[in-house]
Amino acid sequence: MPTAGPPPVTDRLDPQEMVVLHRVFRREIPLLAGLVEAAAPGDRQRTSTLADHLDLVLGALAEHHEGEDDLLWPKLRERAVPGADVIARMAEQHEAIAGALNAVTDLSHQWRMRPDRDTALRLAESLRALDRHTTVHMDDEEEHLLPLMADHITPREWSQVGERGRRSVPKSKLLIFLGAILEDATARERHLFLSQMPAPARLLWRTIGTRLYDRTTTRVRRSSDHAPVKRT
Repeated sequence: MPTAGPPPVTDRLDPQEMVVLHRVFRREIPLLAGLVEAAAPGDRQRTSTLADHLDLVLGALAEHHEGEDDLLWPKLRERAVPGADVIARMAEQHEAIAGALNAVTDLSHQWRMRPDRDTALRLAESLRALDRHTTVHMDDEEEHLLPLMADHITPREWSQVGERGRRSVPKSKLLIFLGAILEDATARERHLFLSQMPAPARLLWRTIGTRLYDRTTTRVRRSSDHAPVKRT
């Protein structure tokens, strides 16, 4: 039987975290398309650097959507009955994005093995197609889904999606992905993310993570005008 009604007001979700996460994909996917296109054919070291970063971004995007599919959509279908059309549209968009993700992933693996010009161009175009799909979806999600989440999803339920996503990121890449999240965040948003981390993890970010992320972005973006930004 549907369990209608929002969570208690004292336990109301601030969905801004999703907007901050979306900025990672809005920035990194088109940026990587340009970097892949600009890579010198046959440069296996450069190809490996970009393909590794692409694996991180694509893996995070896929896991974020799977977490929503498994942990958010069922709850919203029960609780936000008037918003059923929005949730159905989100699910359909996820299917289109999954197809684009599979195409990019296949081409990325091909390019890693054979870094020629033709494969790079096809990968860059595939990334731009993925960017178009994700941009439409994220715009729609931020305008129409986040209000439903604020009314019908608790902070604890949303944190389960985030925890699932964190577990999917290789431990060696966690600080890099945290840097990607914080890069375009406001001071308030950075405080929000960092305050949820244990004190030892915050210390690790400030003492090691900022420099690691700066080195990573410098290496990945060396052919781009998009300069890395330190976040403390």
